[in-house]
Amino acid sequence: MSAASRVKRLLRDRAEVVVFEKNGWVSFALCGTPYYIGCRVRRLEELTYYPVEEFTRKRGIRINLYTEVVEIEPGERRLRYRAADGSTGVYEYDYLVLATGAKPRVPREWLVFENVFTLHSLEEADRIRSYIVSNNVRRVAVIGAGYTGLEVAENIRELGREVVVVHSREHVLNKVLDPDMASIVEEKAREKGVELVLGKRAEAIEGDEGRARRVVLRGGDVVEADAFIAAPGIEPNVSLASRAGLRIGETGAIWTDERMRTSDEHIYAVGDAVETRDVITGGRVWWPFAPAGNKQGYVAGTNIAGGDAVFPGVVRSSALGAFGLYIASTGLREEDAARYGFRPVAAYLRARTRSHYFGGGPEIHLKVVADEETGRLIGAQAVSEDSSAFWRANMVAALIWGKATVWDLFSLDQSYWPGANPVWDPLTVAARLLLRRFRGRKWVTLS
Repeated sequence: MSAASRVKRLLRDRAEVVVFEKNGWVSFALCGTPYYIGCRVRRLEELTYYPVEEFTRKRGIRINLYTEVVEIEPGERRLRYRAADGSTGVYEYDYLVLATGAKPRVPREWLVFENVFTLHSLEEADRIRSYIVSNNVRRVAVIGAGYTGLEVAENIRELGREVVVVHSREHVLNKVLDPDMASIVEEKAREKGVELVLGKRAEAIEGDEGRARRVVLRGGDVVEADAFIAAPGIEPNVSLASRAGLRIGETGAIWTDERMRTSDEHIYAVGDAVETRDVITGGRVWWPFAPAGNKQGYVAGTNIAGGDAVFPGVVRSSALGAFGLYIASTGLREEDAARYGFRPVAAYLRARTRSHYFGGGPEIHLKVVADEETGRLIGAQAVSEDSSAFWRANMVAALIWGKATVWDLFSLDQSYWPGANPVWDPLTVAARLLLRRFRGRKWVTLS
């Protein structure tokens, strides 16, 4: 919808803009679905940014809901679609934008049971909440401890249900947190009454009479529950693009250039379906998060309308809230940094988020990662009951974007108010700890 709106804003009546959506919602907040399940968001409509009428009446965009594009014919510049009533049609385009998103990476045989769910649409969120509440579900198993898994676990636990999280890796959030930082989240989850089964892969789901009864783990252990939410991960939804002969990148997502153009000059792609540039490594990365996707849509729409815009890439920033914690990260974990050829060194500290005469504030666990050879900042992770974990990670993200060094972090002219941070901000202290490792060498910002 970002791309469609941008084209219409720039070209107005000179362009016909048509959207095909296989479900019943547009401009919706998928990230809010765990909070709908937990009843913090009362109505499903609250998860839409704009009603359909905003686009159709005010912006002049044609929207076809419950309509799936089943084939693209790039040579003829046309697509074929099928509506919910079974009718089919053909639409010819000058430019096409693919925003097919990602899809759950879940075995199909798991989904034959009525009480096994994925969470990748508003409709699925509605089914989960209805099932858990209407059937008085006592115990829920969540498979996967990434963003979705943990946020769903927290919200279902808040409903008073027993929750067990099964995760194949030894630590939660293993794609964005190092083990020492992940352990803080695990401790808090257990304090909230969530059972964690880590380091054991879910091999199968078994049941009878159409209902799942248990998850079978590698090694033979089982986890029993009344309902199951499968969130082991997602993958880019590239089937339509692949059948159309578009280039698929090294990450398995759709390849685009920095203008969001695919290997076909008349087709653009944006959002969770595409790969982009990693600003830190210079390589390609699949980073399926809403801020990047919306910006990509804006860039694609600008270029289709005759403008000149680029999306330069990401530094892998992300965040979530779970179990009363604010969890934020940016850049590379230590393990990732070493794999990409850096020589990572890290500073870890626990510090108060406010001055002592303002009560000190909640603690923050902060980790900053740099490259030993160049002093360049390449990552940060923050976990706290204080929301400043977000802005501290974002400050490092901005410095990483500018290829800044540890000395730049130390020298940064931060604002200060004792009710918001101590005079020696945890970020500044982290820089001091790193400078000890570098024996006081003073780097200039990299060009």
